[in-house]
Amino acid sequence: MLDAVVLAGGVDRGEIAEETGVVYRPLLEVGGQSIVQRVLAALRGATSVDRVVLVAPNAVQEVVGEEAVDVRVAAGESFVDNIANGVAAASPEVDSVLIITGDLPLLTPAAVNDLAQQAEAVRADVVYPIIAKDSCERAFPGGKRTYVTLREGTFTGGNGVVMARSFIQERRPLIQQLFAARKNPIKLASMFGLAFIFGLLTHRLTLADLEARAGEIIGGRVAAVISPYAELGFDVDKLADLNLARQVAETFDKV
Repeated sequence: MLDAVVLAGGVDRGEIAEETGVVYRPLLEVGGQSIVQRVLAALRGATSVDRVVLVAPNAVQEVVGEEAVDVRVAAGESFVDNIANGVAAASPEVDSVLIITGDLPLLTPAAVNDLAQQAEAVRADVVYPIIAKDSCERAFPGGKRTYVTLREGTFTGGNGVVMARSFIQERRPLIQQLFAARKNPIKLASMFGLAFIFGLLTHRLTLADLEARAGEIIGGRVAAVISPYAELGFDVDKLADLNLARQVAETFDKV
């Protein structure tokens, strides 16, 4: 079993906050509950998850009942601080930790269990879920995601990752570097190499290519696993995402 670390400090200063008056995205309401409550309920319902650690500011912590979490950690200065602090609060007996964001309004126990099972099967330092474009469009018609096309198909990334506890502890500076570069094409190109970026842009890369290059960069084994659960990649970044989540919540809640 895994411990789960929920990162629920996402702040919105744009259209969502202007429209709803809610600053912290995990506090947005979908289907009669806040998104963070829905995420925690999915984790509690997953047979693959043991303890749940919630990393969040006080405003988010206050809406969460004691039965929903095992450990509470105050949000830190940065995303990487929150990962490190959350993992440090997980049980020392677990080898791997599921790190997941607190803005996945339609997360289900089945999606969590599938990711955990695939991670157990591949046993990598980092296991990252990807979801096929057709799965996303079928589950969330009209939803806008960022996709990458590989030889195997067109995919978007999930908002959870299973990581070896030891890897997180040893590679914190590298994780910080990768996170800082995530929206800077020049920095990413310098890390991955222009040939790799060209292969990505021309759709010549395979999943194995992606895993191998990522593994070289981090000095560990990386596995990308294809999840059939589109809800794992559906977060709320824009007002349109929130409206769509509210439209389809009833369908997901019946599953």
